[in-house]
Order: sequence, then C-alpha cells, then structure tokens
Amino acid sequence: MNSSADLEAALADHFGHRPARASVSFVGVDPIDVLRFEPIPGERAYVSSGMSRHPMTGADAAVVASDGPRAELLLHLLDPSDRFADVWRRVALLAAAPAVEGVVYVPGMTVEIGEPLVPGSHCVGVVVSASPVGSVPTAAGPVDVLQITPATSNELAWARVRGAAELEDRWRASGTALADLTRPSVSLD
Repeated sequence: MNSSADLEAALADHFGHRPARASVSFVGVDPIDVLRFEPIPGERAYVSSGMSRHPMTGADAAVVASDGPRAELLLHLLDPSDRFADVWRRVALLAAAPAVEGVVYVPGMTVEIGEPLVPGSHCVGVVVSASPVGSVPTAAGPVDVLQITPATSNELAWARVRGAAELEDRWRASGTALADLTRPSVSLD
C-alpha cells in the first residue's frame, strides 16, 4: 500500500465514507489531488493528497531534507448549496507551495493568498493549526493533517502582530462561524 492510499484509507475511516476527487497539475510538480468529504449534509471537508509525497523543506535549505515533515491540508466549510465547490483549487494551490516555494507548514502559521479564496468570500488567506485528524501513519512515515482556517486580511494582519493563537482565542470568544466563507472579520478592537 502506498502513502496516498494509507492516507485516503485513514481519511475515509475518519469521515465515514469514500471521497469525491479532483486533481490539478502545476508545472514541475507532481499532481495534487483534493479529496472532498461530506461529513454531514451541507458540510464539506477538502483534504489535499500529494503534498506529503515529499518531505517539506524550507526554501533556504541547500539540500532537500529526506527526513523533513510530511503534511496534508484540511479545509472544513459550510456550503449547503455547493456555492464554493471551486475552493478545492485553492487547497491544491496551497498544497503545491512546499514543492514550488519551499514553504514548510506548521501550526500557528498564517498564509495570505492576496485575493478571496472564492468569489464572494472576505477570506484571503488561512491560519494553519492542528486538525482533528492528527497524524496518519503511512508507508513513507507519519503525515500530519493540518487544518487551514479561512481568515480575512484584517485577521491575518492582526495575527502577524499578535500571533495566530491570540486570533484563534478571539474567534472562540466571539463564536465566529469559521466554516462560513462569507463571514465578516471578527472584531479586533
């Protein structure tokens, strides 16, 4: 069994069903699949598959780390009408960043894309954190499934100054609907 198959089996077990799948290729990078699960009607969970093929290595490293961390990204949304079905492309774009730009995703990290995740969204980036899936054992070694939470430009700027943990605390305290791509920015006063 290969690493992707190990990961998909663990995700199917976690979500209780097999996923729908989309795939995209970027120049010079192995294809990235995005698996779509529907945990309950109206909810979508998008998980990258393919980012963990190679260990993440920082752009400033002279040699690709053979023992670097391996990860995939999970985005959880409320989308009862499938209005944001194309968000999988953003998940794939973010998943290609380690191979293309030498990004090493870690919890507490913020990533700004510079434009809405999908048309109609105020969110222009994500905050990376641990996910409920956690680490999945695979043939290539453990793969961390990291949660990516959509964030507005104000939230991302605030998190750069005060830290992602403080932003996450603010979200919790205000009851922010984090799975809603159309939500406004949380009050940061």
